[in-house]
Amino acid sequence: MGALPVTRISVEEYLAADRVAELRSEYHDGEVFPVVAASWAHSLLAANFTTAMGVQLRSTPCRVAAAPRVRATARNYVYPDLAVVCGQPKLADAHADIVLNPQVIVEVLSPSTADFDYGGKFALYRTLDSLQEYILVSQDAYLVEVFRRVAESQWMLSSYPGIDAVVPVECLSISLPLTEIYAGVAIQPE
Repeated sequence: MGALPVTRISVEEYLAADRVAELRSEYHDGEVFPVVAASWAHSLLAANFTTAMGVQLRSTPCRVAAAPRVRATARNYVYPDLAVVCGQPKLADAHADIVLNPQVIVEVLSPSTADFDYGGKFALYRTLDSLQEYILVSQDAYLVEVFRRVAESQWMLSSYPGIDAVVPVECLSISLPLTEIYAGVAIQPE
């Protein structure tokens, strides 16, 4: 027996459906994957990160957006938890709902998506010329990891473990204390 055939749709079909859908979906090379509802901890971490960044970026030309649709490639559309754009956002079309130039992307790791966030999704994000830092926030430990672009195709990983750590977002010239990011989030000791 062979595998079941995969139904593929065009980018245009995906965008038309996603723009009117109750629940968002990501698009990967013709296949559509629903964005699963986030846990309380995931939502709180994303909100805390948005608030902490937003306050520090208030007097700059940079803005943080929650869950924007980003075109990673011509055949891949994703919804990161957060994205920061400095200056005018480059938008794909007149619908003004597809961002092309995020400078920073933040993903809160979920058990079901962590491997993809570190692997395939990061590979997609690396194709964005505008992206300078990719930030991954753990739900299971006081830990934030940051991939920073150091050359055209080179990225350096820095880890910030422990509730007393402070995460520098170098391309934005800001620093975020883990005490703010994890405020109200219950981390279970191992």
